[in-house]
Amino acid sequence: MRVRTGEPSDAAFIVEMARLASAIEGRPLPPVDDPTLARGLPPAPDTSVLALDHNGHPVGAAWWHFRTPLLVATPDGTPVPEIVVAVTPADRGHGVGRCLLDALAAHAAHHGYDRLALNVHIHNPAVRLYTRAGFVVEGKGRGPLGVAMVRPVP
Repeated sequence: MRVRTGEPSDAAFIVEMARLASAIEGRPLPPVDDPTLARGLPPAPDTSVLALDHNGHPVGAAWWHFRTPLLVATPDGTPVPEIVVAVTPADRGHGVGRCLLDALAAHAAHHGYDRLALNVHIHNPAVRLYTRAGFVVEGKGRGPLGVAMVRPVP
């Protein structure tokens, strides 16, 4: 598997990954023009990373954004980048998510960030991945069962 920085031509794939990331089990995916979905997209292609399979096809993406209201801020009020991670259903469970998380953390460090945050539904199976990747619960997240998790960036 290879990971690369996002490019403008990845926009449609990233929207699909955003739809997967925002899905609630048992409910249909949100439409591509959903305003909530749009607020969680990367602000620029270079704030994202994509995982590619051995044929060069994207199988997952991760990015950061700053959503209002902020999910997490430092004690001095500095916004902590909020991340989104999604992997195509057929490629889950093969280390793609962890690879994306580590690549995004390195990419964020290169941009001067020292931590990353995410919002996750407490019953989402990805909580285990996030915990193994160094994220810890910081507090309440979005929604009634959302939690905010934070990871330092090495």
